Amino acid sequence: MVAASDVKESRIGQMMTEEFAQQPVPQGSVSAGSNVVAITKPSQPEADIPEQEAFNDTGVDLGESTYSWNIETDQMSWTGEAAPIFGLRDMAALGTGTSFATLVDQASPTSRHAEIFESDGRDPGTGVAFTSRYLVNPAPGVRFWVEDNGRWFSNDAGRPRLVHGVCHRVLAPTAEEMALITKRHFDPTTGALTRADFCNALAHAIEANAKDSRGLVVMMVAIDDLAHLNKKYGYHVGDEVIAAIVRRLRGMIRRRDILGRYATNKIGLILAPSLAEHMEFVASRLGSGIRGTPIDTSVGPISASVHIGGVAVPLEAKTTMEALHACEEALNDAGERIDAPFIAYSSDPNTHTARSTNRESTDIVLSALNERRIRLAYQPIITSATGEVAMYESLVRMVTPEGEWLGAGHIVPVAERLGFLHLIDHRVVELALETLRERPDIVLTVNVGVATALHPDWMAAFRAQLSLDPSVAQRLIVEITETSLIEDINAARTLIEGIKELGARVAIDDFGAGHTSFRNMRLLPIDILKIDGTFVKNLARSADDRFFVQTLLQLARHLKIETVAEWVQDEETATLLTSWRVEYLQGDFLGMAQDGMPHRKSEWVRKTA
Repeated sequence: MVAASDVKESRIGQMMTEEFAQQPVPQGSVSAGSNVVAITKPSQPEADIPEQEAFNDTGVDLGESTYSWNIETDQMSWTGEAAPIFGLRDMAALGTGTSFATLVDQASPTSRHAEIFESDGRDPGTGVAFTSRYLVNPAPGVRFWVEDNGRWFSNDAGRPRLVHGVCHRVLAPTAEEMALITKRHFDPTTGALTRADFCNALAHAIEANAKDSRGLVVMMVAIDDLAHLNKKYGYHVGDEVIAAIVRRLRGMIRRRDILGRYATNKIGLILAPSLAEHMEFVASRLGSGIRGTPIDTSVGPISASVHIGGVAVPLEAKTTMEALHACEEALNDAGERIDAPFIAYSSDPNTHTARSTNRESTDIVLSALNERRIRLAYQPIITSATGEVAMYESLVRMVTPEGEWLGAGHIVPVAERLGFLHLIDHRVVELALETLRERPDIVLTVNVGVATALHPDWMAAFRAQLSLDPSVAQRLIVEITETSLIEDINAARTLIEGIKELGARVAIDDFGAGHTSFRNMRLLPIDILKIDGTFVKNLARSADDRFFVQTLLQLARHLKIETVAEWVQDEETATLLTSWRVEYLQGDFLGMAQDGMPHRKSEWVRKTA
C-alpha cells in the first residue's frame, strides 16, 4: 500500500521533471538560478463560486492542485482548478506569494511561509520537504483548513528561492482545528470582536436570519476627531475613550447583538433581527448616549461624539461585502454632514449613480493590478553641481488594455478615496525593487503612504522583498509625504528607523506643505528633504518663498540633511538654487518622466528651454 505522502512526493517530483525538461522555455516562464519554472495557466475556466459555497462545502473533495513558487520573483503558477480549493472566484489572489499570504487566517498557528522561512533545514541539492496545514479565510464567513505538501530549494547563499508543492482542502479537520474555525478573537483594548471575526460573524448572521422577515441591521459608528484627541492627550487616552464608547454601546444594545472593532476609530454593530424602520431611532439613541455625558479618563473628563452609517439587510444589501461597503458609504456621508450624524444607506438613483461610478473606477484600477498593468515611469533628479543624474523618482502609471499609459492622477485619487491605496503602494515598491535588481547602475526613490507603511504587513513584506538581495536597499530612497508625518511624530520616527535599519534611506516629500515645525524635522532621522514645489516654482519672483527656502537650507545643512528642490521650471530658478548649494534639482525643465526603464547615464540628455 502506498502512503498518501509518498503519492504527493511523487507528484511534486513529476511536476519538477516535467517543468525542468521543457525546451525551449515557453512564453511567460521565469528563471530561477539554473532551473526554469514554467508559468502556466489552468486549461479550464476558473470556477465562479458563491461567497458561502466554500464554507458550506468543506466536506466535498475539490481535488488538489500543484504549484510552483519562484520566491525571487514572487510569482506563483498552478495546475488544475486551484481557485475553488481556496474558496475563490478567480486566480488573482494566487498569482504571487504575497497575495497568497493574505488568504491565511490570522488565527492559523502556521503557514507555508513560516514552514519555509523559519525552517532549520539545509538543501542538499534535492530540496527540503515540508508539510503544513493552515487555516484559510478567503472571505467573511468562509474558513477551512488546507494541507500543503512540498519541497523548497535554496540559492547559492542557502536562502529559499523555489518551492514546488501540492495543496488540497482538508476534509476531516481535527477537533482542535474545528475549534479554531469557530473560535472568536477579541480586540484587547475594547473587548469587541476583531475586524476579521466581526466580518465572519456578519456572514453567519446573514445566513442565520435569511428566513426572518424582519431582516437585520448593520451599523458603523465612527468616533469624531480621534486623531486630534490622540495628538493632544496621547494614544493611551484615545484608547480609554474608545474602550468607554464600546462599553456604552454594549449597554444600549441587546445581549444577542454583536460588536466589533472594525478599524481604529470605527465600531461595527450587527443588530439581528431588526426592522429597517427602527434603524434611525436606534442610531439616534446610540449617538445621544455617547454625547450625553463626558467620558472619565486619566487626564479628566473628555466629551466625545460619533457619526453613524447603517444599512438594512437584505433590503439594501444581500451579501456581507455589500453590507460592509454600503455601511461605509453611509458612514462617509454622515461624516460630511454636520446636520445629520446618522445616514442610512439608500439605493436612490442619484446615489446609485455615484456608487456605480466608484465601482467602475475600482474595477478599472484593480483589474490593472491583477493583470500587472501597473507600471513605473522614472523622472531624473540631477546633481546641481554637475548636471548629472543622481537618481530617479519612481512614478506610478497604469497601462490600459489598449496600451495607453495613464498618469498617477487616474490611479491615486481613486485608490485613496475607495480605500485600496495600500495595494498600489505595495505594487510600486515591488516594481522599484525589481528595477534596482535589474539595473545596478541606478538609484531610485519611491513614494509610500504613511498609512500603508505604518501597517505591520508593509514592513514585513518590505523586509522579505529586500531579503532576496539586501544590497539593493543601499540604492533605494523611501519618500514619505510630510503632511502625513505630522499626525504622530513618534510613530513616524519608529517607521523611519525601521526602514533605515534595512539599509534604505528616507526622504520627506513635499516639505513645507504641511508646515511641520523645524523642531519636528530635527526629531526625525531623515536623510533627504524634498522642498515642496509650491515654494520653488515662483522662487525668482517671490521674496517670501526665497526666505523660506534659504532658512530651510540653513537648517538642513546644520543637520547634515541633503535637499532636493522639486518643480524646477526654468534656468533662472535652477541657477539660483545651485548657488544656494541645494544638492539636487528635479522638474520637467531638467528632465521629463520617462515611461518604462530609466535611461542609462550615457543616454540621458538634460532638457533645456
